[in-house]
Amino acid sequence: MSEAVVGGLILAAAVVVAAAGIMLRAFIGRRADRHVLGRLTRRIRETSLGRLLFGPVQRDALDPDELDQMILMPTIVVASGLCLTAVFLLGYRILT
Repeated sequence: MSEAVVGGLILAAAVVVAAAGIMLRAFIGRRADRHVLGRLTRRIRETSLGRLLFGPVQRDALDPDELDQMILMPTIVVASGLCLTAVFLLGYRILT
């Protein structure tokens, strides 16, 4: 496969990751008052891995700011990294 094909696939993956993250944030944000979802989110945040990745929970885990920190910000970081990699691969022929 050429760099352009791989770059296009990575760019498509970046779009899918961004769309999935935004839809997940909207899904959880609309259903924040349900007990099952609240318990699951709090349980994830209170684990040692959750504290390492997201920091200590000082407020409700389903607060909109906490949800943005837990779902939306990692989505933006991963999608941006994929997009940057794709742009590099798509422009690789220009550089050489």
